[in-house]
Amino acid sequence: MMKKVRTLKHVNENEYLTVEEASEVLGVKANAIRNYLYLGDLTTHKFKSLTLLDAKEVNGWKDRQRG
Repeated sequence: MMKKVRTLKHVNENEYLTVEEASEVLGVKANAIRNYLYLGDLTTHKFKSLTLLDAKEVNGWKDRQRG
């Protein structure tokens, strides 16, 4: 089970990324993103059946990884 999960009631498409979109931003495979979510490195946002990531969190995580 994913460690940090938030359920959304509505979604602004400019604020959230799908797993696939986040993988493109971070330059990793989608399975790596799923592992980050599972480990709690990134926060999981659920909307209906979608798994989403906060775009600001992904971009901030990207900047931290570059060091």
